[in-house]
Amino acid sequence: MAAPPDLSRLSAVARPGALRFGPAQRFELQPAEHRLLVNGQPADLGGRAMDLLITMAAQPDHLLTKQELLDRVWPGLVVEEANLQVQISHLRKVLGAEIIATVPGRGYRFVAAVHPVVPDAAAAPVTVPAEKPPNAEAPGAAHHGLVGRDADLDALQDLLRQGGGVTLVGPSGVGKTSLARALAQRWPGHQAWVDLAALTHGGQVAGAMARALQLQPSGSDDDAAAEVVAALRERTLLLVLDNAEHLIQASAEWAARLRPLPGVTWLVTSQVPLAVAGERVVRLAPLALPGQDDSAERPGDGALALLLQRIAAAQHRWVAAPAQLPQLRAICKQLDGLPLALEMAAARVPLLGVSGVYDALTERFALLTRGQRGASARHRTLHHALDWSFGLLERAEQRMFRALGVFAGGFTLDMAVTLMGAEHEARWEVIDGLAALADRSLLVVSRDDPPRYRLLETMRAYALEQLALSAPGDDDEPTVRRRHALAVLAVFERFGPNDASTTQRCVAEMENAREAVAWAREHDLTIAAQLTIRVTNAATFTLWRNETRHWLLALQPVMDGAAGRALPAAVQAEWWTRRAYVGGIRRDADTTALARRAVELWRPLQQPQRTLFATVVWVRSILAAGPALDEACADLQAQAAALTECTLRDQLSVQGAMTHAASVRHDYAAELAGREAEAVIARQLGFQGALDAAESGALDALNRLGRHADAAERGQALLARLDLIDGEGNGNLPWAVGGLFAALLGLGRLEAARALLPRLLAVGRRFGTPSQWPHVCALVAAEQRHADVAQLLGYVVRTYEDHGIQLEPWERSQLRAMQERAVAALGEAPVQAWVDRGRRLDDDAAEALALGRET
Repeated sequence: MAAPPDLSRLSAVARPGALRFGPAQRFELQPAEHRLLVNGQPADLGGRAMDLLITMAAQPDHLLTKQELLDRVWPGLVVEEANLQVQISHLRKVLGAEIIATVPGRGYRFVAAVHPVVPDAAAAPVTVPAEKPPNAEAPGAAHHGLVGRDADLDALQDLLRQGGGVTLVGPSGVGKTSLARALAQRWPGHQAWVDLAALTHGGQVAGAMARALQLQPSGSDDDAAAEVVAALRERTLLLVLDNAEHLIQASAEWAARLRPLPGVTWLVTSQVPLAVAGERVVRLAPLALPGQDDSAERPGDGALALLLQRIAAAQHRWVAAPAQLPQLRAICKQLDGLPLALEMAAARVPLLGVSGVYDALTERFALLTRGQRGASARHRTLHHALDWSFGLLERAEQRMFRALGVFAGGFTLDMAVTLMGAEHEARWEVIDGLAALADRSLLVVSRDDPPRYRLLETMRAYALEQLALSAPGDDDEPTVRRRHALAVLAVFERFGPNDASTTQRCVAEMENAREAVAWAREHDLTIAAQLTIRVTNAATFTLWRNETRHWLLALQPVMDGAAGRALPAAVQAEWWTRRAYVGGIRRDADTTALARRAVELWRPLQQPQRTLFATVVWVRSILAAGPALDEACADLQAQAAALTECTLRDQLSVQGAMTHAASVRHDYAAELAGREAEAVIARQLGFQGALDAAESGALDALNRLGRHADAAERGQALLARLDLIDGEGNGNLPWAVGGLFAALLGLGRLEAARALLPRLLAVGRRFGTPSQWPHVCALVAAEQRHADVAQLLGYVVRTYEDHGIQLEPWERSQLRAMQERAVAALGEAPVQAWVDRGRRLDDDAAEALALGRET
């Protein structure tokens, strides 16, 4: 048997090794006698379990690894780790699950506050009798230890040690009660726990408090209140009022009564602050969401750690597989890190598996119905918890809450005002409503200035459910959805391409735009057309460019039908211009026809500048020299000459189109001069996106002129500037990286090009453009990997076909030359077989092949 650890450090006046811990100090550990008392009675613990308890209690809050415990409790013996787990399990049956916390993959921690037993009985904590009155202490220790709340627990304890009162505020299911229980368990002195959840009116609070204090009230509610206050004057204790949100007025009145009592420290858990003098409010946020560095082995100290622990508790011997990690992270995110929701999701894993739970979260309230039996009735399903919160709102607050569910990814005050259909003079009513929801922890307010607001995803799903149930009228779902779409449209109508702040504002609302476009496509074609025009315009130089293009494409069949042709002519003309513009960026095969259609729609409308821009799009859609290009250029030049006032913006558009024409005609010297002219105008306008586009275009011209050293120098400078401005979010990035990559290849710097290859592939995938692949093929060909380049050629041709994208003439010529070199090295039949195989590669396999990870 191991020697008992040295406990002399605990107290100079302590009896040898005697310690008390646990709720209301109900456990007394006597190491010298090798004995544990529970409520004054000896507990039945075996020798190894006792040694383990003594070892851990000697170092409270200290992580002891599994190997350390094995060495101390089984010194000199070789034993299986399972022996340690058996003894830990036995201790938890006696002590409760919260005394010993598991640190996954590392060891155990004794988390209860430990207090030496001193000889002066008057100073010692009073042992709670075996027969305790209801609510005398924190009820029902949670089945598992607290996860991710160490800092919150320490901060809360520090505040309460200063005396007075604290209100612990947070949304339903965030873990307020669990944190309060942990705090009460750690509290060094007397405590009383009052659960208000079952009470129906404020007059019942006095009786509940009396019972918690072991008093027998003798008269009315007022008499009981007076007796409680009189009893508290003589006591020093922690008083916890749990679940106070539905009795907030009564709880506030009690806080005022408690304030003058110096011996009473009070803690209230609620969804809304009490708003009384002397109150200190602590807002409990959801658990931290997992980051990219968090893994199953090192899950951090937040939502992922809790989810993994609860799944392991629900399914014996479960271990997360690496392939499950993305879905586990997604579950944490979809459930906002809410502990109650995570616990309920974990309980479903044994039946559905991780992937089944992930898929079922679309029906989250049906899924999240399995709470702990010891939990309060309203927390046994997530839906009941939210019903409770929603039921506490005033009618106007309920109206606002369910309407706000239509916002995805957050919203601003102006958008909320539009959504609520408020006139200017009612703006303050909206502000007051938002404040009320924020006070009740149903709305998250950012620290930005001005702030953004959002509902947690779980709250949002509930709000949408309530909105769908609302009766037809001014606040029914169709009406609210229309207002939402108009609020989003108002944001994008203010977009300015030279204004970084409006660009950021538009990017912040892209998730709202997705929702609005999806609704409008089915219910209001005019709004859908206007939204897709303005959203794709704002997304041109952002990561959202590819996704917003799909919104535009999804609307095309409707715009091409009878409903689309019935729209106002200007809306049709503007929509088809935007559709052709976006298609031109992607080099869609049908872009030229779409652009000509847009020009013809504008001509009779007598809007020369709009017609000019549509003609610019027409010129830029043509990828081969010849009569079609000559006709479009002549039309453009004639319109520009006829303009009464040709603005700098008009000049930039015309210059870009003519520079494109020079490139198509293989006049690369003219193309380079044109790019330089574009850059000058873009600087004058302050259009950073257009300047970056001109610079990336100049790289292509330099490379085609064989000036690879100049292209490499300018490409490195351009990338450095893009990285400094907005990192990986600039829409010009694929072309900037591609231009530098081509320059390195032209200089024969294959190692440098290969080092840049992962980034080239990454930005191409991120922005949804396959334009990087001809460059990739050129590197593989330069490395004389003929079979690999043949496969990649097949993949590139099929990918361009799948995307409906045309290969530019220089690309087609370059790819043909690569295939001819492969045929010369391997023979025609083998190369064709490799090409055919390449046509069947998916994106991941093609990238792996390019990177040399698979042949």
